[in-house]
Amino acid sequence: MKKPVIAVVFHSVCANTYLMAREYRDALRHMGAEVVFYRLHDPGYAATADAFPASREYKSEILSVEELKTPAQVLDCDALFLGSPTYFGNVSAPVKVFMDSLVDYWVEARLAGKFFGGFTSAGTPQGGGDICLQALAHFAMHMGMCVIPVPSVVAGTVQPAYGICHWSGDQSDQRLAPGEKEAIASYCAFAYGIINRGGNQA
Repeated sequence: MKKPVIAVVFHSVCANTYLMAREYRDALRHMGAEVVFYRLHDPGYAATADAFPASREYKSEILSVEELKTPAQVLDCDALFLGSPTYFGNVSAPVKVFMDSLVDYWVEARLAGKFFGGFTSAGTPQGGGDICLQALAHFAMHMGMCVIPVPSVVAGTVQPAYGICHWSGDQSDQRLAPGEKEAIASYCAFAYGIINRGGNQA
């Protein structure tokens, strides 16, 4: 059987979305997928990260992740998992730039039929994380992608149907709890089953 190629792409400042992305990467690799792992370009990241203790903790580790140079790098993947911090109930600017950069491929429907999952970190459960996840899902649907929702059987912390959300606290320093890691692993197992079946249909 063909091994699915999955892209995990993220933007992170205070490291929470990065830590989620890392869990996705590791879980999907453990299941047998070939995973490409990219951070999005953020011209202000180095300076912004120095301003917050939560950001400084993982700054060098985040900068060591390969930066996505062009959206063409994800076109041949079977699935895309895209992570963004929640900013005012929406995606961050670097994530929006990435989504908009795919406009020419939207015309060609180059991502149509591929699988998609979104994830986000937000300060509180009332911080708009579910709305951010909906924005990610809306982008994927406009690209013709097949959004993989979070079913009720996913283990760990209760999650929105639209994707996985981590609540990081007012200072963005509350890292992933065991139940959230369990939810990511459980969701990745569910999603991988769908991706693997879809990529190996005759």
